[in-house]
Amino acid sequence: MTPAGVGLVLTIHDRRTVLEVTGTAVTDGVHTIPVGPVSLLDDVFERRDPPAAADLTNALGIVHDHLDDVLIAEPTLVATSSIVFAGHHARSLAQVEIGSVDLPGTCRIDRAAIDEVFRTIVAEPPSDRRHNPGLDDAHLDTIVATCCIVLAIMRRLALHDAAFQEHAAPDADEDVN
Repeated sequence: MTPAGVGLVLTIHDRRTVLEVTGTAVTDGVHTIPVGPVSLLDDVFERRDPPAAADLTNALGIVHDHLDDVLIAEPTLVATSSIVFAGHHARSLAQVEIGSVDLPGTCRIDRAAIDEVFRTIVAEPPSDRRHNPGLDDAHLDTIVATCCIVLAIMRRLALHDAAFQEHAAPDADEDVN
């Protein structure tokens, strides 16, 4: 059982996702999954857009497998009490779900809504996808991969909902989209 108040902040960077354990004195409270939207786009989707169904399944599985590696190291995280997705990729997904670029500092979105966004945008070619309210052109290519990361994590942790925020710690070696 996870101690009360323990949560996760998952910052989605271009080529990795950083998991920070909050609310505990865990010595190794930061873990990295070597997968981000740009790496999925380059490696799994091979820049095909929209990606093939098998590629989507593979992307979800890759994130799930890497998260399992983290859960082996920190098994109590399976019962985390809260989760926050952070960074510009997470914010972009929240903007598409809300349908606006104007979001509060943090907003909660349930998994069913994210599943719905995923089903909608995955079927759209980029020329149609760009008309989704709230989707900035900077995330036009990465939004499907961002959905894969968020959904794989939410499904693996059996989360009903999660918070989304833009703020993330600066990352000196962040790749540029």
